[in-house]
Amino acid sequence: MRPTARMVVTAASAIALAGGVTTTTARADDSPDEIFEKVAPATVQVLAANEADGTGIIFDADQGLILTNDHVVAGQTSLQVRIEDRAPVPVRVIATDPCEDLAVVKLATPQKGLTQVKFGDSGDLKQGDQVTAIGYPEAAGDTSNEKAVLTTGVVQSPDVGLTDQVNSPNLPSAVQHSATLNPGNSGGPLLNSKAELVGINTYSLSSTEGQYYSISSDHAQPLVQGLADGKSRNNPGWQGLLALSDPNFPYYFADDGQAKMEKLQKRLAANNIDGLYVSSVDSNSPASKGNLEAGDVITDIKNTPVGTVPQVCDVLQSSTPGEKLSIDGAYTYSGTGSDGTAFSFGDPWNTDVTLKQ
Repeated sequence: MRPTARMVVTAASAIALAGGVTTTTARADDSPDEIFEKVAPATVQVLAANEADGTGIIFDADQGLILTNDHVVAGQTSLQVRIEDRAPVPVRVIATDPCEDLAVVKLATPQKGLTQVKFGDSGDLKQGDQVTAIGYPEAAGDTSNEKAVLTTGVVQSPDVGLTDQVNSPNLPSAVQHSATLNPGNSGGPLLNSKAELVGINTYSLSSTEGQYYSISSDHAQPLVQGLADGKSRNNPGWQGLLALSDPNFPYYFADDGQAKMEKLQKRLAANNIDGLYVSSVDSNSPASKGNLEAGDVITDIKNTPVGTVPQVCDVLQSSTPGEKLSIDGAYTYSGTGSDGTAFSFGDPWNTDVTLKQ
């Protein structure tokens, strides 16, 4: 899930189900157990560096395509998925959209007997409708022994906008519901009573209890085909942006690094530096070609101050493919540049990042 959950978490014809593939069609008003039986085989566990990282849902069995959240796969160099009791299978990222928190990955080798989900119409949901969430919540012990689990709840609001999360993009259309989502559920399916996909599980907020959020299928489905075609959007290649203004900033890091990051946050604040800390940079990406590195702090994009992920997305979503973006930031260490120029902690830097066509 997004850090808020981890810490505490008309493409219909274009992705039409192919004949001869097992699908998750069901009669109206299936029970949660019947829904689970149909859709669990299409729900995969996403493994990063051999550790459980999230959940995904097979939406095209013929092509081996899996839909998940961007934040599940962002910054990962080696990914696998586990389908029920099968051995983990490598996958490669086809395309991502960090500002929509969606990604499509593809099985590296064909798999027989796959099941795929059927998209439903989230616009048909009404307050009080039953929904079922399936996923692989984080658990102690060997990840190879984890099983998909279901939770049930009701729709609290069928279409809400989720905003003001400093480390997560705004979600313009989400289903708010009471089916419990735990860390590890991210990217899994939210299903209606016909076992149809009506949401992609994404958020649980530490500030609320019994309220969970899934990207609505009506919003996500038109974006899926572009991702399946390999068209990444809003992704310069910097990953894991974290707002320095977030009081929980140090706790997004491993226990043995939290004290160091708390000190860094306070030192940057003392220097009146606000912005976003870059956790990692994808190799051979626009960001890496612009010489951005993990540990950099971005303060401005296109001469616009940025201090939250939604602010970054506002700039990216208003930019065009191939556009050159001016990026300003501040050093978090002292050293010497490639041209022999010395710099100190807090000094400003500038570079250009050219978005992919």
